[in-house]
Amino acid sequence: MTITEHRVLPLRLEAAPTRIPVRGTFVYRTDRPYEITLDFEGAGVHIARWVFSRELLLDGQTFATGEGDIQVWPRWKATEPRIFLAFSNGEQGCVVSARAKDVRALCRRLVELVPRGQERRHYDLDAELSALLPG
Repeated sequence: MTITEHRVLPLRLEAAPTRIPVRGTFVYRTDRPYEITLDFEGAGVHIARWVFSRELLLDGQTFATGEGDIQVWPRWKATEPRIFLAFSNGEQGCVVSARAKDVRALCRRLVELVPRGQERRHYDLDAELSALLPG
């Protein structure tokens, strides 16, 4: 049975002259345990969708992680600790942040649904590769 977790978090667009509120909908499915989807919405309009490794979000709570298109890191210096997420497609990019406590709560739920190291119990990567590759 597939379980889907939807979590809407208030995000801030950081790389702008003024801070712009953005709504981020994180979607995690147990039948796709290695990934998380993030839909950005601003002023009631869908802006973008990114699909990335759940490990980036889990690890990014405590240290900077990611290369290339997506990077995640914590910042504890402000009055409200935040988790920053940077997205780039090579031509355009953005940096958003979420309250660290919101990201921690989401990550706790993700690990409850599929503990680290148990992803194979929910998704057979070898079977998927066999179906794609000529044998």
